Amino acid sequence: MKLTVSARRLRQLSLVSPLALLLLSACANFGRQPELQSPQDAAQLHLPAGQTIQSKQSWWLGLNQPLLNQLMDMGLASAPDLRIAAARFAEAEAQWRGTKGEAGVQVALQANGVAAYLNPKPDSNRAGDDPNHVFSNEMAALAVNYTFDFWGKQRNLIKSALGARVAAAYQQEQARLLLSQSIVSQYTQWQLLQEQANVLQKRIAVNQALQKLVANRIRAGLQPASDEYAVSQNVLAMQSALRQTQADIERARHSMAALIGVSPAQMPAVVPQPLGKVPEVAVNGLHADILGQRPDIAAQRALLQSDYFGIKAAQAAFYPNIEIQGLAGLAHVDAFDLVHSSSRMLGIVPAISLPIFTSGSLQAALAGKRSAYNEQVAQYDKTVLTALQQAADAVSDYQRSSEALPLQQQAWQVAQKNAVSSSRRHAAGLENALTKLQREDAALSAQADLAKTAAWRQQSWNNLHAALGGGFKIPASGNNQ
Repeated sequence: MKLTVSARRLRQLSLVSPLALLLLSACANFGRQPELQSPQDAAQLHLPAGQTIQSKQSWWLGLNQPLLNQLMDMGLASAPDLRIAAARFAEAEAQWRGTKGEAGVQVALQANGVAAYLNPKPDSNRAGDDPNHVFSNEMAALAVNYTFDFWGKQRNLIKSALGARVAAAYQQEQARLLLSQSIVSQYTQWQLLQEQANVLQKRIAVNQALQKLVANRIRAGLQPASDEYAVSQNVLAMQSALRQTQADIERARHSMAALIGVSPAQMPAVVPQPLGKVPEVAVNGLHADILGQRPDIAAQRALLQSDYFGIKAAQAAFYPNIEIQGLAGLAHVDAFDLVHSSSRMLGIVPAISLPIFTSGSLQAALAGKRSAYNEQVAQYDKTVLTALQQAADAVSDYQRSSEALPLQQQAWQVAQKNAVSSSRRHAAGLENALTKLQREDAALSAQADLAKTAAWRQQSWNNLHAALGGGFKIPASGNNQ
C-alpha cells in the first residue's frame, strides 16, 4: 500500500511541528520530588483469602429491646454527630460541583461606570466649546473565558474533588456506625446498672434480715456481740453501693440523652428491660474482605485517590496551556462634551501560559502534593491496622464471652439450688435460719456476676458487628455520580 501526503498537508505539518517543539521546550522541569509510597495490601498484612462473617445492618434489632429501638431511631434522626457528618458531605459536594463548573466555558456579565464632578469647570476660552462639570465612562459587556485542558489538569482536579466527596459520604456511614455502636453500648451499661441495683436491693433486704437474726442470737447468748459488726458493715456497704449505682444509672441516662441529641429532660421516663438472649454469630477469623467492609477504611482509600489526582493536576501545571478570552458589549465615554462616543466592542484574545520562569513554585507545589499523598498512605495504613486490631479484639472478646456465659449460668444455677435446698432444710428444721440467709445472699451475688457476664457478651456482640463494618457495603456505583 502506497502512502501519499499532499503538499498542503506537508505545509500544515511544517507549521505545527515548530509550534509543538516550542510548547514542549517551554515545559518546566519537575525537579527532585519525594518518592510516592504504596499502601499495604491484604498480602502484606497476611490476611487470607475468603469471607469474614458479614455483619448485619441494624444489628441491634436482634436484641428485641423496644426501648433501645426507640432510642436508636431518635439518635439516627437528630444526633449532632450525624448532622456534622452531613454538613461535611454537603461541603465536599459543593466543592466537587464548583470544580466541575470551572472546567467549562465561563460566561460573566460585566458592567461598570465612573463619573466625576469637577469644579471649577474646564477652561472654555475657545469659541464653540461648551464644557460641563461631569466626566463619565460606562461599559457593559459579556465576558467569555475558556481554557483548553490539554494536559488534564482540570479533569484531575474534578477527580480529586470527587474523591473527597466520596470520602465524605463514607465518613457519614462511619459516623452512623459509631453512633449506633455507642447507643447499644450505653444501653447495655444502663441495663447492667439497673440489674445491679435490683440485686443490691434484694441483698440489702436479706442482709438486714440476717442482721436482725444475729442480734437476736446475740441477745440469746448464742453468738458473741462482735459478730454483729461484720453483718452491719455489709449492710452499710451495700446501701452505699446502691446509692452509687443509682447515681451511675442517672449518668447513663444523661449520656444516652447526649448521644441521641436530646436533653436529659426529654429522655423517655422508662426503665430498660433486663438483659436477654443475644443472637449467635459464627466467626472463624479475619479475611481479606474485611478491608472492604469498613466505612473508615473506604473513606481513607477515597482520600488516597483524591490526593493521587491532586498530584496529576499539579504535574499538568508544568506544561504550557492556552486560554481564550472574549469580550462583547457596549461602551460610552463622555469627557466634558469634548469627546462623545457610544460604540459596540468585540474582542477575542488568545493567551498562552509558558511556565518557564515559575518552575521553582511549581516544583514546591508538586512536592507538597506528593508529600501529602505519602502522609495519606501512612494514615490509610494506620486506619487499616487499627481496624484489624479492633476486629481481632472483637472476635476474641466475643468468643471468650460466649464461653464464659454458660459457665457463669451454671455457677448461678448451683447457687440457686443451694439456696433452695437450704430453705427446704430450714423448713424441715434441719438447718438454722442463719445458714439459709447466707446461701440466699450467695445466690444473689452469683446473679450479679451473671448479669456482668451477660452484659459483657452483649457488649462484645455489639462491638463485633461494629468492628466488621455494621453491614456496610460499597455502592456498585462507588458514589462516583
